[in-house]
Amino acid sequence: MQTAAVPNTLASHSDLPVSHCRSCNATVTDNFCAKCGEPTHAHVPSAGEFVHEFVGHYVALEGKLWQTLKLLVLRPGQLTTEFLAGRRMPYIPPLRLYLTLSLVLFALIKIFSIDLPEVVIDDKGFGAKYVHGAAGDYAPGTRPAAIVEVQFQDEKNAVLDGSLTVNEKVQRAIAAVGKVNPDWQHNLNNFIKQPDKDKADALNHGFLAYVPYMLIGALPLFALYLKLIYFRSSFRYGEHLVFALHSNSLAFLIASLMIVVPGSVGWAVMAFYLSGKGLPAVTAWDFVQIIPLLYLLVYLPIAMRRVYGGSWLATCVRWLVLMTAHLFVIGSATLVAELIGIMKHA
Repeated sequence: MQTAAVPNTLASHSDLPVSHCRSCNATVTDNFCAKCGEPTHAHVPSAGEFVHEFVGHYVALEGKLWQTLKLLVLRPGQLTTEFLAGRRMPYIPPLRLYLTLSLVLFALIKIFSIDLPEVVIDDKGFGAKYVHGAAGDYAPGTRPAAIVEVQFQDEKNAVLDGSLTVNEKVQRAIAAVGKVNPDWQHNLNNFIKQPDKDKADALNHGFLAYVPYMLIGALPLFALYLKLIYFRSSFRYGEHLVFALHSNSLAFLIASLMIVVPGSVGWAVMAFYLSGKGLPAVTAWDFVQIIPLLYLLVYLPIAMRRVYGGSWLATCVRWLVLMTAHLFVIGSATLVAELIGIMKHA
């Protein structure tokens, strides 16, 4: 059978009748070729269309994003069940949703200048300085004029192994690292000698540099944990991965909300930790921050039960195992990445 020749791609559009596809020369009767999907009304895109296509390739901006977010937030686990049931056109694909919300989160972390506590290492023990802005002053990217500092240390661990102080213990560990690589020892000593604020800046830099990789790397492990704790179910690994993408997307959304809303959940926790010792500048906003965090904790077991079924008791036990493993891996991987960054670049 003789097939129609494919036209030269350099030929003008007028060389072919509009009733034939410009790519495969098949007969077309609609806006798209039924054989290869080529649009029949192609035109040179405008600059605005180029920008929309570029942004839309990386970030989900179309209207169904809002329908997806509504289902994601208000019906825990329903978005996963919809996807697994084959109802996918009304919603953003799981991976695209995950990437969109992760970009939003890390952009907000950068814009609002989220800082880690300042590390304190001395003979009294390990500790940290938590710096908190004055009540009502939460302008993004700026440092409030009034600062409240709280330092907490475990003085019970001031002396370890009988006669070794904390600093001596740290120096021994650094010396052990120096036997592997002297440059690492030199960089670690430089880090220890830096002022607390400089240490915090270095840790912040490492956190922002490595935590995206830690979260992305932990995602397939999250799905693996689900596969293990639901080993008797008929779910395949790919289906667990869909649930992992949706639940982690919700976590990114909650974290973004907590960044935008004034206050600090860490400061509220500090208020509870130091209750009775005097803690100024605690506002209602600091406690409001706890609400989305609690919602995130409640959300996951509800979503797990909707997707996987099972009793509430079994679901809560699985949730506890899942969160313990996931947070441990993320925390450990971030700590290792920070140490590597300090040893190589301090």
